Amino acid sequence: MAAYKNYAGAILQPGNQINRLSSYNHEGVYGWPGVEAYELIGYHKISNKTGTKADHKSFNITVPSPDRREGDRVRNNRSSCVVQASTDRPAYVYGASIAIAQDIPAEAADSAGFPASPLTADILGTNTEILLVGPDNGGVPFGVPATQLNGLAAASAYLTFAATKVAQGSSDTTVGNLPFWTGVTSTIAAADAADSMFYKVTANTTFKIYNTNGITQTAVNGDGVYISDDDSDAGKAAYILTRVNYLRPAAGVSWNDIQGFIDFASQVGGNDE
Repeated sequence: MAAYKNYAGAILQPGNQINRLSSYNHEGVYGWPGVEAYELIGYHKISNKTGTKADHKSFNITVPSPDRREGDRVRNNRSSCVVQASTDRPAYVYGASIAIAQDIPAEAADSAGFPASPLTADILGTNTEILLVGPDNGGVPFGVPATQLNGLAAASAYLTFAATKVAQGSSDTTVGNLPFWTGVTSTIAAADAADSMFYKVTANTTFKIYNTNGITQTAVNGDGVYISDDDSDAGKAAYILTRVNYLRPAAGVSWNDIQGFIDFASQVGGNDE
């Protein structure tokens, strides 16, 4: 496996596979002038049975390598999901999503080219507990406070266990939806902005998955997650899928942005005018 390609520096033009490269290479996508857009897509695989569920309630997110063709020099998957940010160029998180993967439906099993049976499983846990994706706070979640002050709703998403499971194909998007103002009270109270704020970070920030007792929780206090014995014995697994979207101000204008359009005596055919 090849080494990571870190901070490639390119700003990608929209097109096929661009989001995959953005996830892996920490490369922004050109959208608005002066703004770089990023999307991080990853997963965590659950294959343990109920006996060890207590050891499975906080998870790193794997960002898969985009290299899958036979001729590629395949790079390792990334073992964490990190929003890139700095004081000079903060990141503004505006979206998150979480889902439980569903493989090809059983009805397609007899079709040519499909596997004999789906490979994914439901994820099991304790009723009313949740699976939360959000920014990490030293190994525990920030949660989404009842009173919103800093945009955590825009950076978090969750699924709730019912009938002891979250079924394959379940998904949810950002707690606060898109952080756009849509209305205010007559006094323009703080609550008006509860779901209308980006989540700003000024340093590289890891996102993780947590099993907790509720959306406001700031501890990893769930009972843990697992798959059924039958699914485990059949070689299946549950895959928790995640997505994080954020924006950054573009890097400062540089000589490379303009040099090809200015004539200099040092260039063939150029002059100093």
